[in-house]
Amino acid sequence: MTIQITRTLPAALAVLLLGGTVAAARLQRQDAPPPAADTRAVASRLALAAVQPSTPPAGPAARPQMEEARALWVNRWDYGSAATIAQVMDIASRAHFNIVYFQVRGPSDARYRSQLDPCSTRLCGRLGGVPTWDPLEVAVREAHARGLQLHAWINALSGWESRTAGECGQLVPSVAGQPNHVLIDHPEWAMHTRRRRPQACPNGEEYVYLSPGVPEVRTHLARVAADVVRRYDVDGVHLDRIRYPDAEFGYDPASLAAFGHDPATDPEGWARFRRELVSRTVHETHDSINAVRHVPLSAAVWPIYDRTRFGWPSSSGVGEFYQDTWGWASAGDLDVAAPMTYFYVAERPCSYVPRRAGQEPNPDWACMVADHVSGMRPTGRHVYAAILAGLPFGEMEKQIRLGRERGVNGFAVYSYGALQETGAWRMLGSGPFREPAAVPKMAWMEAAGAQAAAGSAPAN
Repeated sequence: MTIQITRTLPAALAVLLLGGTVAAARLQRQDAPPPAADTRAVASRLALAAVQPSTPPAGPAARPQMEEARALWVNRWDYGSAATIAQVMDIASRAHFNIVYFQVRGPSDARYRSQLDPCSTRLCGRLGGVPTWDPLEVAVREAHARGLQLHAWINALSGWESRTAGECGQLVPSVAGQPNHVLIDHPEWAMHTRRRRPQACPNGEEYVYLSPGVPEVRTHLARVAADVVRRYDVDGVHLDRIRYPDAEFGYDPASLAAFGHDPATDPEGWARFRRELVSRTVHETHDSINAVRHVPLSAAVWPIYDRTRFGWPSSSGVGEFYQDTWGWASAGDLDVAAPMTYFYVAERPCSYVPRRAGQEPNPDWACMVADHVSGMRPTGRHVYAAILAGLPFGEMEKQIRLGRERGVNGFAVYSYGALQETGAWRMLGSGPFREPAAVPKMAWMEAAGAQAAAGSAPAN
């Protein structure tokens, strides 16, 4: 069973994190809206524009005294034209956000001009077409005109959308002169099941995933991220889907050969090996980005790092999805963790119980956030606590207050679509985000940039 987080409140209430088997529930952000959702969102935005006076882009303001990251996730279906991108940035600016995570890569495709991944069907009408405009170029320009940072949001290991036969049928070769999708040229890069078979399409899941045990998969992701940083004036790179679908996957020939023996004879070693493969993927991406330019690498990560720390009967980032967030930061490969804590603050601290009879368990938001702050603190890297925009606004305010008390470096709100549809952005801008804030300094990034500049300076 798969529980999905959508952009609206009713579905958000259905989210849970249960056991660590393939039959257990898993937290997922829905990466495709319901059929009519895009139409409703566009109509809603047009209505907003009709009743609200237009505000011309404001130039970057003087650096505020307060330092607090306020990131806003903007999904790839939240925009469809230069005008809608400008509106996204207007709303983000008015609500006093200072970072926009702008999605430009979903199922190993591109919503920008790329010679590495094929053009998205959402941008070109078919996979691998020729784009007539560049959303990332527009987003960078519009964000910077309003003093906002723009971070390129990249899905890391999601290969292709696989819920339905219709989605699978859209995986086709590109037009002449455009790059093919990696699964067209390299079907062997797909995740394999415990039965040593590649993930089928369709499979009822969101994606066919790519295996980090294939060296070329890691290299391709690193090249994509570095290419974006090289060609666009982005202020950072934000990774999503940087994990396994669950513990039942990873049995591709390349991974098995590298492991060297039967996983059944060494389950702990097999789990550790897959965790190291994801960590290696993050490391190679980080190094490729920084070889071009020193910008922060962030990641949307599982809300529960290790369920054994609480004794919860839940899934676990480090144990089930092989996502060692704190290890990445400790190694210097991750600058910001954004744990996807899309839940309520529980009445009883650190509880894992339904909020009401008949509902699914609600892992305590405050407990998960405090755990990530504690785990990341020794690394010196930052935590941006996630807040689900579909929650009641009073709950969002409470989470911001508690997050500040627990020492987070900022917040990441999911997502623009929900925030715009509910109008909560106005309440943020006049409430807990009333005072503008600057993105917190990252001393290690400044030091690395200075060192690189000194190394490239000509000798006297």
